[in-house]
Amino acid sequence: MSKYYNEFWNKYKNQHLGDFSFKWPVLKKNIYFKGRERILDFGCGTGRIMQKMRKMFPKNRFMGVDVSETAIKIAKKKHPWADFYSVQDGEKLPFKKNNFDFILAADVIEHVYNTKDTLLELNRVLKNGGKIFITTPYYGFIKNLLIITLDFDNIFDPAGPHIRFFSKKSLFSLLKSAGFKIIRHGYFGRFYPISRSIYVVASKED
Repeated sequence: MSKYYNEFWNKYKNQHLGDFSFKWPVLKKNIYFKGRERILDFGCGTGRIMQKMRKMFPKNRFMGVDVSETAIKIAKKKHPWADFYSVQDGEKLPFKKNNFDFILAADVIEHVYNTKDTLLELNRVLKNGGKIFITTPYYGFIKNLLIITLDFDNIFDPAGPHIRFFSKKSLFSLLKSAGFKIIRHGYFGRFYPISRSIYVVASKED
């Protein structure tokens, strides 16, 4: 996995990913920090979203992890005010338990092989009452019918980066099984029921 994303970030290191323009406004509306919180960007890439969050909340401490060593090297150069770590898929994160007030996982979970263990690990490092914000491409009944009819080979490209595909039901079930309580959710990109993505805000259950 790390090889794949090293090659990806070597190709796109000087570009902004196309989904940022409709993803950031949704995230911006759903975060608020008092100050001094510890924030983890899980799957941070080169740190673009982290940079935007810091402009809004400069008193917080930010950390980012990613499977791509290339992305982490770029992030360290661009954002020396944050701490960055390269990690491997499925391995334990380099943080103690109950360490973070907020975790961001923006369009990451669809790239993960062991989704259950990954969410359990995020639950471990999140403080009791802390929140996690997840976005992922949305696959609902009506949208799936359109995909099957019009664009199956493109969406489910066997050489593409997405290896998991979530409906609202499957995403909620996975989060609950990992010890998270759903607070709110919504859709963005296009319009429901053919939205591009779904977002979920959840908290760690005491």
